[in-house]
Amino acid sequence: MIFNVIDRKIRDSFSDAALQYDVLTNLHKEIGRELTKKFMDRDPCTKILDVGMGTGWFTHRLTNIFPDTMVIGLDFASGMIACARKKERTFKIVQANAANLPFKEDTFDIITSNLAYQWIKNLPQAFVLCRSRLKKNGGLYLTMFGHDTFHELFTALDACADKNGFVIRRLASKDQVAKSLEKTGFSNIHVSSEYIKVRFPDMMGLIKWIKDIGANALPKEVYLGKDLLLKANDYYSMHFKDRLGIYTTFEVIWVEARR
Repeated sequence: MIFNVIDRKIRDSFSDAALQYDVLTNLHKEIGRELTKKFMDRDPCTKILDVGMGTGWFTHRLTNIFPDTMVIGLDFASGMIACARKKERTFKIVQANAANLPFKEDTFDIITSNLAYQWIKNLPQAFVLCRSRLKKNGGLYLTMFGHDTFHELFTALDACADKNGFVIRRLASKDQVAKSLEKTGFSNIHVSSEYIKVRFPDMMGLIKWIKDIGANALPKEVYLGKDLLLKANDYYSMHFKDRLGIYTTFEVIWVEARR
């Protein structure tokens, strides 16, 4: 989820991965459970928007927590939409891009998103949209992967690349997210981050996992050749491995803000 990709490639990648997504995303689900605790006692609440709903697991969870609330799940990947429609229809579905929320202003009491906004290239603009769609005193609650996610993978690739280095645009940092929110006029802004270590058999297993969840699309100018991957795999095993296997870092950024 750390690569700078165009919207079409993101959409296609996640559509292809939709059927495997729920099986491979225990980490996402655990973070989603913690995210709902941030606002599960909020009352009154008549409308909630879940941005980047994926296959709808988190959206469905919201309907269980808020049974009398209209919950809308939004995603732009057709494959994810198709999987979400197969779930018990406890929420409404809208196919659209997070950078273009097709709703009237002052619509939602809560806008939430679990690990989707790392894909947004223009965060200030996206947060402006969120703020305008929230009712007065409405709340924004989201998680997103941050700059240090897959730090070890980047380090290995960069160490084994040619003398020109390996340049891929990284995700936003916690400070960049906070500044983006401040620019939009949100109040009561609270941005924090934590680091989670996850283990894989080897670096190639990690890359396969990234591919299997549909997050492997690269810009056209970036090519990961076989030689580079083999060298990076050896470097990774030498520097970032313990008795349980290689490990990788996920930086999870937590956002709370009030209109």
